[in-house]
Amino acid sequence: MRHDQEALLQFVKDTLENGSEEDQQILYLARQAIEYMQERKTAYISGFLGLQGEYLEDGTYRFDVPITPFMMNRLGIVHGGMTATLADSVMGSVASRTTGYKVVTTEMNVHYLSPGKGERLIATASVLRRGRTRCVCECRIHNEKGRLILAGTGAFQLIEPR
Repeated sequence: MRHDQEALLQFVKDTLENGSEEDQQILYLARQAIEYMQERKTAYISGFLGLQGEYLEDGTYRFDVPITPFMMNRLGIVHGGMTATLADSVMGSVASRTTGYKVVTTEMNVHYLSPGKGERLIATASVLRRGRTRCVCECRIHNEKGRLILAGTGAFQLIEPR
């Protein structure tokens, strides 16, 4: 085993034995991210966030994710970049699901309306308009108490059929 692998193994062992609960949660999230990548062929960030989507009958896509230490900033609220990533992910998912294409984000606009506090974030998105080569979506993110955290829109380029 290489020296850096031995050091990593020792770090993980020390963290599991002596680290804070938050430190240990980050290690478990890293494991989850790697498992998501191996099983689902998705981005690591999807695993860190615990993204499991649900396409609803009304044509919306929904993610319901726990708020974890990985997502927090120093103020004890969800980092704006994490919330924006969740918005991008749910809008991209509804764009892909609705159009049948792989998509990439070409533009995104978010409005942070309340601090990201609570136990869960619930993100929903729907398609506003689909064109030949682009799809425009909207998103809302609430916490488990129904407080609106973020509202946004995004444009997605249709790349190739899935």
